[in-house]
Amino acid sequence: MFKDRIVNYYIDKSMEYGHNHLNKKAIRCVDKILFLDKNNARALSFKGLYYAFLFEKEKSFECFSEILKNNHDDVHCYYRKGLACMELIEYEQAVDCFKKVLDVDPHHPIVLRYISSCYLYLGEYDLVFNSINDVLKDDGENPELLLSLSLYYDALEMYDESLNILNKIIEKNPNDNDALLQMATVYENQEMYDDALKYIELALNINVDSIVLKSIKYNLLAHVGDFEHSLQGFDEISKTCFDGWGVMELYYIYYGGALEVMGKYEDALNLYDEYLEKYPNFPKEMIENMKEDALKLIK
Repeated sequence: MFKDRIVNYYIDKSMEYGHNHLNKKAIRCVDKILFLDKNNARALSFKGLYYAFLFEKEKSFECFSEILKNNHDDVHCYYRKGLACMELIEYEQAVDCFKKVLDVDPHHPIVLRYISSCYLYLGEYDLVFNSINDVLKDDGENPELLLSLSLYYDALEMYDESLNILNKIIEKNPNDNDALLQMATVYENQEMYDDALKYIELALNINVDSIVLKSIKYNLLAHVGDFEHSLQGFDEISKTCFDGWGVMELYYIYYGGALEVMGKYEDALNLYDEYLEKYPNFPKEMIENMKEDALKLIK
């Protein structure tokens, strides 16, 4: 009983750090559990996930291997390994892990949404639709699956269909953060920046500390001509502590994009170089592409 209380305390504490993108601190929390019980599956699975957020693939997979060595059927391990694989851009492996969860719960809506997202990233659009269509026939109102369908339509540039689905979700739950964010994304993809900004503000009312939402907001402010508040916002984020690679990359992408909108190409290039130099183990392709495009604009 006492040991369970310790485990729960440090897992909860690690999740709090993880939510705030402080993954190194989260790892130190679960290490306190592993000091008492080196084979604790919950602690190892969370540790593997936090390493994935730091893009430390080898260390992440080692954690999951330790669990599966002792229990080949640990569904919770496969679920978190699936999330880790998505973070590590290993989408095919993620699908394999999530399918292990579906073996136990075939209609798990969140897992089905993750699988459909993996297929989207892989460009397998037929598989996106097929992965959720059968379940939608039985549960056509499920918000997780409807969100997947909206992402599918957005990827195909069928924006009206995507917006109709998102409106349906938001009508039932005005505080659905994922739907509000996706609504903003669909409008942004159509260069309807004022509408996108409105939905980002609604999402921020729910998740006030989200670095991703703030980065999108300040980028959109640049697009609508509010350069002063855009720069102030990004400066504020730069003073925040966080270490997750995905959040870090998005911050640099949105900040750099905002600087380019303002015509500050040299500043944008310096920002891209900063990312490439400070985070050598993080994925580089997106930032390198943005740097290359910015150089063309200067020339």
